[in-house]
Amino acid sequence: MLRMTEKSFPVLEAHAFSLDKGTFFIWEAVTQYLTQGGFTITFELLGKAPAGSHLAFTYVCKDFLKGRNVYGQQGLYKRYVRDKIWLFGLEPEGVASFLETYGWLVVEQLGYEELNERYVKPTGRQLAVMAIERIVYAERL
Repeated sequence: MLRMTEKSFPVLEAHAFSLDKGTFFIWEAVTQYLTQGGFTITFELLGKAPAGSHLAFTYVCKDFLKGRNVYGQQGLYKRYVRDKIWLFGLEPEGVASFLETYGWLVVEQLGYEELNERYVKPTGRQLAVMAIERIVYAERL
């Protein structure tokens, strides 16, 4: 897994990445393992991406991590939150304003039930869904 730091862009550039070209960043199943600082540093770097770049990322709801709502997932809460494996979450209503700070516009934000209904079920496939996780699709302005 790539850890985003101030040195990340030169490393990516050595592998044909360019800040002059639009990029589609896919950041799936990572954010919950970060600290608040790690999440913010990543967005400071993503804020340098060129306009027209795209980003898809998942996150775990903060109310789950704080124990305010475990969504019937007591086992997951005990294993990942109480044991401090999952550290970071977001409030769905705060995502757009946070991303705007770094020049990103939320195009769409879905819970996994919505994602499943819209994109997975029509293919005939099944996807296990959990209300604790959401997915965001954003565009760099």
